[in-house]
Amino acid sequence: MNNMEENLRRRAVKKLLRVTMPDGKVICHKSATMTLIEVLKAIGSENFPKITTENCHLPLLSKEIYPRYKEYMKPVCDGWYINTQSDTEHKYMQLISIKSKLGIPIEVEIGTDFITSDAKIVQSTKKGGDKLLVKFPDGEYAAGMNPIDTLIDAIWHIGPENIRRKELTYKGKPIITLSKMFNGQVQVGDNLWLTVPVQTKEKYKMLRIIDVMLRLGLEVTLI
Repeated sequence: MNNMEENLRRRAVKKLLRVTMPDGKVICHKSATMTLIEVLKAIGSENFPKITTENCHLPLLSKEIYPRYKEYMKPVCDGWYINTQSDTEHKYMQLISIKSKLGIPIEVEIGTDFITSDAKIVQSTKKGGDKLLVKFPDGEYAAGMNPIDTLIDAIWHIGPENIRRKELTYKGKPIITLSKMFNGQVQVGDNLWLTVPVQTKEKYKMLRIIDVMLRLGLEVTLI
């Protein structure tokens, strides 16, 4: 391997974010977006109005979905969305900005050799069936703090509009609707609502149906 090939290989190594919260909790996922969202959840929505950080010349956090960036607007909590149209380096700077604006003692790091919580979940040998793990063909994981977070993150990766366009259903109900039709639905896009099954095993079955119908090549696992 010559020097140019070696340099290209090094540049191709995916960068990760790792955040250590004031209580010592470490947040680090394979997805920088998931890391950022989990940090914001830990900070609490009561602090979001104080965060004046911008992205694409618009507030980073908003209670509305920006039409131009609707595919990048991801739900955080309590009706708030974040514009995730940025790379890992920009998300690192956003976290540094949030740390400064709120004056909270969090440690924000960017690197390539961090052990992610996703990897810890994969390595776990406990088979309780109470956790959900989704692996995409590109090696990315959807592995939230709970099955609902994992399901929502997986749906974002897949694309809610792709599911709606296929008119996919689960147990007689459309998986994605254009308005809120059922209790427990979660908004996953501009006028797009996800029907969320109550039990973890039902969430698993729904994802398996989506995988088969859209030919995605997912690895969906109950842990």
